[in-house]
Amino acid sequence: MAMLKSFFILLSSFVALFASLEKGDQHYNDKEYEKALTIYIQEYKNTQSKDAKYRMILTLVKLGDSFFHIQSYQNAKKYYKKGYELGSSVAQKKLSLVYEKEADLYSQGNRYEEAYNRYKKAQQLGNSAVIEKLQQTKALAEHQKNLSDDTREIFSSKSPPWTRAIGRLIVPTQKALNRKKIEKCSATLVNFENIPSSKVIITASHCLTQFNPKAGALRFLIKDQNGKVIQKYAKIVYDSGFDIENIDTKSDFAILILSSDIDQKQVQPLLIKQEDFSTLLKKDRNSFGSLGGFSSDVGDFGSNLTYDPVCALLPYNSFYAKSGCSGFKGASGGPVVVTLPSKNDTSYFVGVVSHFKNEKFQEIYFAPHHIFYPEIKKAIEKYNKR
Repeated sequence: MAMLKSFFILLSSFVALFASLEKGDQHYNDKEYEKALTIYIQEYKNTQSKDAKYRMILTLVKLGDSFFHIQSYQNAKKYYKKGYELGSSVAQKKLSLVYEKEADLYSQGNRYEEAYNRYKKAQQLGNSAVIEKLQQTKALAEHQKNLSDDTREIFSSKSPPWTRAIGRLIVPTQKALNRKKIEKCSATLVNFENIPSSKVIITASHCLTQFNPKAGALRFLIKDQNGKVIQKYAKIVYDSGFDIENIDTKSDFAILILSSDIDQKQVQPLLIKQEDFSTLLKKDRNSFGSLGGFSSDVGDFGSNLTYDPVCALLPYNSFYAKSGCSGFKGASGGPVVVTLPSKNDTSYFVGVVSHFKNEKFQEIYFAPHHIFYPEIKKAIEKYNKR
C-alpha cells in the first residue's frame, strides 16, 4: 500500500510537471517568451528536469535573438550568457557574435581598446572569424596610445584649399569575389595651370597590388565645392610596379585616368610644376610641406579626411623622400604638397604617400613627383582638355 501511495505521488508530480511545461509551451508558441521562461525556470528549480532545462535554453536563445535583431546587444548578451552557462553550444556561438558586433561598433568609433577586449572574448568563445580583426585592432590600439604628439587635423570648411583635391580610391580585390572585400586608399586630382578640367589622378602603386578587375572596377570618390560626392570610374595608365621585396630599387606611384572630366569649378585640382620639392622649398623661406589622406585610424574606417598642415620634407634616396608628417594606413596614395606663401599660398603637388618606417606614424616616406614627372606630363597633355 505504501509503495502504491508513493507511485501515485510520483505520478501526480509528473502530471503537474507536464501540465506546467505545457502551459509554458503555450506561452512559448505565442511568443510570450518572458512568461514561458518564468515557468521553465521555476520547474527546473523544483525538479531539475532535463525537459525544463532544454525548454529554458531554447527560450533564453529566443529572447537573446529578439534583442540581437534590434541591436540591443546588452540585453541579448544577458540571455545568451544564461544559456551558455547552462551548457548550450548554440548560446555560446550567439554570445560570441554579440561580442563581435559590439567590437565592430567600438572599432568604428575609434575605441580600439574596448574593441580589442570584445574581439578577444569572441575568440575565447570559439569565434575564429575574428582573429584578423583582433590582430588589426590590437595594432590600432597600440598605435592610438602613441598619438600624444599627433599633429593631424580633420578636414573642415576652413581647411587649406589643396585638401579638396583628395579623394578615395576604391580597389576591388581577389577577396572581394568571395567576401565582397575592397581596399581603400587615397588619390589626388592633379592638373597644370590654366587647364579648366582634369581626368588625371595619382595614387600609390601598392594600393593596386591586390586589384582584381573580375571583382569590379576602380572607383574614385571626391566631394565637390558643395559637399556633393562625385564618383568616377578609373583606369590605370602607368604603374611603377611597387614590390615590397624591392623597396630600394622601385618607387611607389601610379597614374590613373577617370571615366570623364571633373571641372575645376566642381573641384580645384592640385597644381603640378616640374621643379622638385627641394627646389620649391628654396623659392620661399616661409614655404612648408604638408601631407593628407584618409588615415584609417580617424573616423569610421578612415571616413574622415585628415591632413598634417605643416611638416618638414627631406631627400632620402633615388626613389623616395622623407617627411616628418603624421599619418596612418589609408593615407597611402594621398598627396605631399609644398605651399608658397609668397605665391598667395599656392600649393603644389610634390609627391605621393608611400609607406612608414619602423611603424612610426610620424615618419612617412613618399615618392617624389620629379622622378615620374614625364609620365604625369604625358597623361595631362593627352587626357586633360585645354
